[in-house]
Amino acid sequence: MPRGATIISGALNGLQFMLVRNGHDAVALGRQVGLPAGAWLDSQFEIPLYDFVNIYERGAAMLDQPGIGWQSGPLLDLGDLGELGEALLTASTIGSALRTFERFLRYVQSETEMTLTVEDGVATLIYRILNPDIWPRRQDAEFTLSVLTALIRRGAGADWHPDLVCFEHSASRSTSSWTDPAFGVCQFDCETNALSFPESILALPMPSDGRKDHRRALANLSRGLARKARANSLTARTRTAIYEGLGTGTADQETVARQLGLSRRSLHRHLSDEGVRYSSLLNECRFRVARHALLDTTHSLAQIACELDYSDQTAFERAFKKRTGMTPKQFRQDFLGTRSSAG
Repeated sequence: MPRGATIISGALNGLQFMLVRNGHDAVALGRQVGLPAGAWLDSQFEIPLYDFVNIYERGAAMLDQPGIGWQSGPLLDLGDLGELGEALLTASTIGSALRTFERFLRYVQSETEMTLTVEDGVATLIYRILNPDIWPRRQDAEFTLSVLTALIRRGAGADWHPDLVCFEHSASRSTSSWTDPAFGVCQFDCETNALSFPESILALPMPSDGRKDHRRALANLSRGLARKARANSLTARTRTAIYEGLGTGTADQETVARQLGLSRRSLHRHLSDEGVRYSSLLNECRFRVARHALLDTTHSLAQIACELDYSDQTAFERAFKKRTGMTPKQFRQDFLGTRSSAG
């Protein structure tokens, strides 16, 4: 059970509100996944990201509300995100707020990635959990994109909606059942979770322009993020960097070392001190991503090979069989057959 990644418990407040409103005991639900009662009382309490994702999935089932992730996003009090929340609330423009979220998401949630890109007048905001073992994560994805949509609406207006919404998971219901106009154009089974909208939105002012408070919050976030990074082992930081780089051609040792502020030789030496080889880490990450893609998605073998930066499908199949004794196709078919028998 992947327990390394964490998130602050303040992100649960929207879900807690919906549970209480519907007559359910949030503490009891949290207890089912091993969440301490204090997590509901202290917004800065760090909890395993696995538990956060799990409790959202259970909450959706308990309330019979498959859209609970999206519905609870606007209920999040950004102030419960601590320094990050203050930085978001005091940003001068939507673009400044989103860039702040992009840069400092890991202050409140580790092993995740958020990127904002602009190309040909279209801004795209991408979010994903890097750890492939944390699945299913349908509710987390919908919750996070909903939080981002609500943040943008603070400057763009309550009726604003993105041009396109993408999710990595499969659709749980028809898009016509969504009550939010953000799902007018929605795609599922995508490579990642994303919002796309006109670049001009980034320049719109936010309702509260507290530049002095914003600068102070950014300084505190920078120091806090540096402390968190130092607290992690180099092995853990390297693994995260590899996950980030897979599929983009930047998971090689030279690039990852540079991203970590080290030379290739220094990275090799420090990993050796921790009893790890870079090639072993890369192979481990590739296998975990491949296993997730084969079991939890409908991605083709060629697509998975590309996502893992193999030269071609044959190279992927050869490496996978060497590790498991099975071809990727056999591995997927065996799982599907087992699941069908169990059902």
